[in-house]
Amino acid sequence: MNLDAPLTSLKGIGPRRAELLGKLGLFSVNDLLRFAPRDYLDYSRIVLAAEGVHGQDGAFLLTLSGPPRLAYIPGRRLNVLTVTGKDASGKLTLTWYNQPFRKDQLQAGRQVCACGRMDRSHGARLINPALYPACPGILPVYPLTRGLSQNLLREAVRTALSCALPDLKDPMPPSLLKKHGLLPLQSALPSLHFPAAQAALQQARRRLAFEDILLFRLMLSLLGREQEGMAARPVDGAPAYRAFLRMLPFTPTGAQQRAMADIMQDLASGKAMNRLIQGDVGSGKTAVAFFAMYAVMAAGKQAALMAPTEILARQHYEKLAAILGPERIRLVLGGMKKAQREEAWAALSTGEASLAVGTHALLRDEGMFQSLALVVTDEQHRFGVGQRAAIQSKGQEGLHVLVMSATPIPRTLALLLYGDLQVSRIDELPPGRKPIATRLVPPSKRKDMYNFIQAQAATGQQAYIVCPLVEESEELPGVPGAVQLYQRLHKAYPTLALGLLHGQMPSREKEAVAADFRAGRIRVLVATTVIEVGVDVPAATIMAIEHADRFGLAQLHQLRGRVGRGERDSYCFLLCSPEPGDGAAERLAILCDSQDGFAIAEADLAMRGPGEFLGKRQHGLSEFEAAHLAMDLELLEEAQAAAQDILAHPAPQYRPLLALAKARLASLREDIVGN
Repeated sequence: MNLDAPLTSLKGIGPRRAELLGKLGLFSVNDLLRFAPRDYLDYSRIVLAAEGVHGQDGAFLLTLSGPPRLAYIPGRRLNVLTVTGKDASGKLTLTWYNQPFRKDQLQAGRQVCACGRMDRSHGARLINPALYPACPGILPVYPLTRGLSQNLLREAVRTALSCALPDLKDPMPPSLLKKHGLLPLQSALPSLHFPAAQAALQQARRRLAFEDILLFRLMLSLLGREQEGMAARPVDGAPAYRAFLRMLPFTPTGAQQRAMADIMQDLASGKAMNRLIQGDVGSGKTAVAFFAMYAVMAAGKQAALMAPTEILARQHYEKLAAILGPERIRLVLGGMKKAQREEAWAALSTGEASLAVGTHALLRDEGMFQSLALVVTDEQHRFGVGQRAAIQSKGQEGLHVLVMSATPIPRTLALLLYGDLQVSRIDELPPGRKPIATRLVPPSKRKDMYNFIQAQAATGQQAYIVCPLVEESEELPGVPGAVQLYQRLHKAYPTLALGLLHGQMPSREKEAVAADFRAGRIRVLVATTVIEVGVDVPAATIMAIEHADRFGLAQLHQLRGRVGRGERDSYCFLLCSPEPGDGAAERLAILCDSQDGFAIAEADLAMRGPGEFLGKRQHGLSEFEAAHLAMDLELLEEAQAAAQDILAHPAPQYRPLLALAKARLASLREDIVGN
């Protein structure tokens, strides 16, 4: 079977079902084979009824005794079907809600394997258990959309496996599999979905994670090779450097000056620059990037700055306009009116404007530049390989690329993410930056903390309060939502100038709230992590983070970096109520004891592993399919070494891998530019 065949080529999947699967990003047989389960239910061994633990899943081999009973509760419009099952250890009640059709399946004396979660709150019972003729083993649990069930997806995957496995071609040669102790693809995919045992599942995860990391590194290297050695018109940045220093209202640190020197050397080399500027929160990366753009503009060329959010893009625009003047700068945002974007692109296409500042809107096919020579991406890991390739297609041959990342990334992961870039590290903070006093706050001290914030706001200072959720959810009891906390604080402190900011608000409303906070009209801003990157309010001296144990240390350090930008003492409060033995308090204590983002990132990596460290927010890693399932440092380093060896010795056996990496990179370009 052709792996690129549409899902409708599989038995049991018609147009309607294929449409539902498409909502999960599944369009081909290959998509379905690579659709990694989000979890598993381990029903590989039988549990006795008397030994079932409350709240835990189990498989119970029972003989049904007595007739089933069906009751209707009118007030709740609820059908309740119950039947008793028993084994050698005792009895167990099976209960289904609104599933009256099951009654005919529950004949007395029938032996079934009932699988579900034990509930001992009202005797021993299973709620809505699944029934099997025998122990079903380890079952995959997939992400779903409305109209799809786990059983439907499992059957679709089983069908795809049975049809496609005979024709499946492994892109990794046998020698590579043997060297790294990896399963062949024909064994890994069945074990990913329906493992015979936990050991088989771990081997499958390791194989697929290795392949994903390897392909990602090959994609990065291919992208870098497109740039490497590519001719670019030399730019003498020395005159621009002297002029730029006169424009700045401060003296750059030694680390900033070294980074600017690296950029001048790149621009003068006659080859395209491909450089990463990495530094801790508040180290001054933005000023270095501004210099690079100014140097290119002074040479008569154009530059573009891409930011991950509209708030940050506007902030960059305002700062650049203050330094360079607004005449030669255009803002390009998705939330702008079409006529405004058309005017901006018209000025950029004719050369009237020399600098574009924007978001992903810069990647659209709406317009082109006249002579784009430099692209700067801020917080590049949020853009990813495909986006970087897409923006390069809008420039001339030999386009310079400068990447800024304020997220301290341990060396191993930096090699994975940025292996194709030269690195300048800004390891000094501007003089006068004070350490931020960081404290753990237990629930019993929450009110005292909010009283302190109110008192500080009364003296003219400002505070952020960050929540992990926009809205509270029944699935996460006790985890505060920004909307509800804002309402509670507004009621408890009616005279406090409060604001609310989260990612689900319209762009104009978000920008208005951010502007009010910058202007001091809002004293305390309740927000989600939308404020994590780039919001610069010097009067903000307090960062309070609700349920801090739900965040990684590196992300908490980023949030903490939003304060401490002025001369006043600053504070970061980490609210948490850790469960005994979960290690949350010990982990958060690292943040209390250190201000060094790189040291914190290393500790975070060691404690949580790369998959959790990178997390869902690293959208630049969306090319990964299964790597998050099994990433560990040893695996990263193995895949890294394998990629380097393949590129150094591109033997014929590696052609399928290299072809797959090229195809993925091309596909990413098309998808991003098309959108």
